[in-house]
Amino acid sequence: MALPLPSMDPCYLCKLAAANSDGWNVIGQDDLTLTILNGRQYEVGQCMVLPRRHAPTLLDLDDLEASAVMAAARRIMQVMVTEFAPDGVLLYQNNGTGSGQEVPHFHLHVVPRRPVSDWGFGPPHLATLEAERRPLHLDYAAVTDDKRRTVDLLRQHFIAT
Repeated sequence: MALPLPSMDPCYLCKLAAANSDGWNVIGQDDLTLTILNGRQYEVGQCMVLPRRHAPTLLDLDDLEASAVMAAARRIMQVMVTEFAPDGVLLYQNNGTGSGQEVPHFHLHVVPRRPVSDWGFGPPHLATLEAERRPLHLDYAAVTDDKRRTVDLLRQHFIAT
């Protein structure tokens, strides 16, 4: 079953990745990936790593592409740590419209975080959740029976693969 995806024709990231781009936001590239500065700078230095081949979600990447994306993310993260001295670096990625994916092309956000951030811990859409009104299933610190059952189920399948 495929995840519902946003509609975009032509795919903006495909056009960027297809060319050996020298665009203003290209930071690095290799045969499989392109690392760019995100045009939306929720944090100074926020980047994205994407595969050159059109792959809508993480499930559509092959193993070589997935490894190349992580290697590029690691490289840009090292640069961020050296250059920005952040408090941390956030990696996040959305799969399907239900997760907030806006472009139907896999891309991994790499975000240096600073104490002056105004979007809390996590991506901007998570920052809108207020802890006082957060139900237990949305509270990362609350351990519930449902969460334990989910972990057990996922762990069984993860180990089996």
